[in-house]
Amino acid sequence: MEKNDKLLRYSIQVSYLGILRREGLLTDEEYEKCMSSLKGDYGIVSDILVD
Repeated sequence: MEKNDKLLRYSIQVSYLGILRREGLLTDEEYEKCMSSLKGDYGIVSDILVD
């Protein structure tokens, strides 16, 4: 998979997680667990740009 494709897939998944969290369908703990897993899957070490 190309680098741009990986970044796009990661971004979409993070976006969906944010929506689920905002709508109350995920707890903060579930969100953090999913984010940790995504970061591991995609080799993300820091999200300095995330609010």
